Amino acid sequence: MDRQKVMTQLTDPALGQQIAEALRTWPNADAGDIAKTVDWVMAVRSNFVSLLREVDDDGELVTTLAINYIELKSHWIALNTKINYQNFRRGACDSRVAFQATGISMLLGQLESMIDQSDLDKITEFLAAPVRQAA
Repeated sequence: MDRQKVMTQLTDPALGQQIAEALRTWPNADAGDIAKTVDWVMAVRSNFVSLLREVDDDGELVTTLAINYIELKSHWIALNTKINYQNFRRGACDSRVAFQATGISMLLGQLESMIDQSDLDKITEFLAAPVRQAA
């Protein structure tokens, strides 16, 4: 794995701009909520980049990418569960939650390009399995 390529991709400022552009397309999107969401996703990404800077071994770099992908994907799944229940119960969801899910989704897309497809398939299978079955 090319460490410099990973760091360059993860620190690309275009991600924040892309998230903001995507969120602006939502009906009645609040500029303040968009800015807070972009800041939040960038902070999540910044913490991840900080962790990766501490990892010296390329094998550990791959493992760290996968672990953080699992963490973010799990959070994204939880947000989507909340959104679906809000939509079902109220007919609409909290736009701030939906904004976070969108931002995380875009960050996940960035991470997916750095993780081997067979590893992504295993992670997706694991996260989709019922808890009793996965344990």
